[in-house]
Amino acid sequence: MDLNPDGEWQVRWDNTVRYSAGYRLKAPASELISPVSVKANADDGDRSFNRGLVSSRADLLSEFDIQKDGFGLRLSGAAWYDQVYNRTNDHDSPISANRVPFNEFSPGAREVAGRKAEMLDWFVFGRNEIGGKTLSYRLGQHSLIWGTSLFFGMNGLAKGMAPIDVYKLNIPGTQAKETTIPVPQLSSTLQLTEDTSVEGYVQFKYRPTRLHPAGSFLSSTDMLGDGAQRMFIGNPTANRCGSTTVPIAQRFNNCFLDFAGMDEGENRHNFGFALNTRSELLNLDLGLYAISYRDTGQIIQTNTAGGSYKLIVPTEPVRSIGVSVAKLVGDANVGMEVSLRDRQPLAVKEGVVTAADPAYVTGRTAHLNLSWTLLGGKAGFWDGSSLVGEFAANHVMDIQDVRTKVAGRYPVGTEKVNRDRRESSSGMRVIFTPTWYQVAPGLDLNAPINLGWSFRGFSMIDNSFPFGGSPDRSGELILGLGLVYLNKWVANISYINYLGKPDRQPVLDRDYVRLSLQTTF
Repeated sequence: MDLNPDGEWQVRWDNTVRYSAGYRLKAPASELISPVSVKANADDGDRSFNRGLVSSRADLLSEFDIQKDGFGLRLSGAAWYDQVYNRTNDHDSPISANRVPFNEFSPGAREVAGRKAEMLDWFVFGRNEIGGKTLSYRLGQHSLIWGTSLFFGMNGLAKGMAPIDVYKLNIPGTQAKETTIPVPQLSSTLQLTEDTSVEGYVQFKYRPTRLHPAGSFLSSTDMLGDGAQRMFIGNPTANRCGSTTVPIAQRFNNCFLDFAGMDEGENRHNFGFALNTRSELLNLDLGLYAISYRDTGQIIQTNTAGGSYKLIVPTEPVRSIGVSVAKLVGDANVGMEVSLRDRQPLAVKEGVVTAADPAYVTGRTAHLNLSWTLLGGKAGFWDGSSLVGEFAANHVMDIQDVRTKVAGRYPVGTEKVNRDRRESSSGMRVIFTPTWYQVAPGLDLNAPINLGWSFRGFSMIDNSFPFGGSPDRSGELILGLGLVYLNKWVANISYINYLGKPDRQPVLDRDYVRLSLQTTF
């Protein structure tokens, strides 16, 4: 909405209002929630929802921009309310619940999934001419992404530049600008020639990836994420765990630990540089990158004597270098991104998390993202179409040091890497969307078919790659139907079917239907 159409200052205030809902189609499967002695730290998201409504949510995204002659200010914020997370749930196993009371969402989960308002962007921007070259810059809280990845940013350079709001990725209708978490930073671009530029940024605050809140519908772990309260370290069915006569210290030490928060440590090491150029001879765009960042994942540190655990951020920065190429191949826009990481934290084997000074293993890793976008015209039964896809893979080239927060490092010979996780992982997502224009006056129709597949999961590098829980030879099929009226009203309905086997796909029994309706003014 233009607030000053005839003035020198460009002033816009845009608002997007959205309602979305989700409905679970099947009750929890016994093989995914039992036995309790094994599943206690990974069953709350499944047990909290029987067949029925899993979300009933209203969202508001508000954006304000003011500028003149290239200088200006941008503000944006989001607010939401989900009725489902503001009431009791269907959890039926008090003894294995990682929260109290067992059939309610914890305050932290209720806030993030159920009712919250937050600022997204707040920054000033400008540009100046320096020696005939244009310098543009932004100062404040904003997101910055380099590279060519479309769906697997966690496998590319984007991983180190902007934490991801994993929970919002599954909210119907959510826009890409809502799924990255803005960070206070200074970023700048110097346009050297018409085809070549250099970029740089430095971030002033560490922000972690936002996981699914503990106990929310698609969460696959109960001891991490907003609202986490407890981690079982013993068999929750043991008599002493549920006893009210056994001293509380003994119950803690033999059964569970309480969550004591996150230790972010010092804020440093987050910066990067890029060189972008275009080759007319080869007809391609080339990018070279070097970034440093503190990993947005966390390490579990336990204090069994005190009956608690907390999350700590790896102290050693990850260094990454990469190259991207974008080129028109036939009618398809093809992008490729290759990157290497040094000091990438790797998965540790079970038992390490219960050490007083928890260890984490670092390694050198290689990452590949190959994406494409193909737009088609009228053909067969549809008026237009798009085919968008990406293949992503990573590999652990070398395992380096074992590091601890207190003691520093010691030789990797004291093996703590989780060998049950795989050194190489890969996955793909492909979306084909046929479109029919003007099926009624002002009304367009589309029917996306979305297939995500993990060829090789159980990643040693990232437990969320290629999808949440790192499923193996598993995936998801999403069949949708969308309506767009006057380019202003958008309605979507989708059926989500999880594919695989119970021991390879942690959310196999959580098929659901989701719908959304949104408009902008």
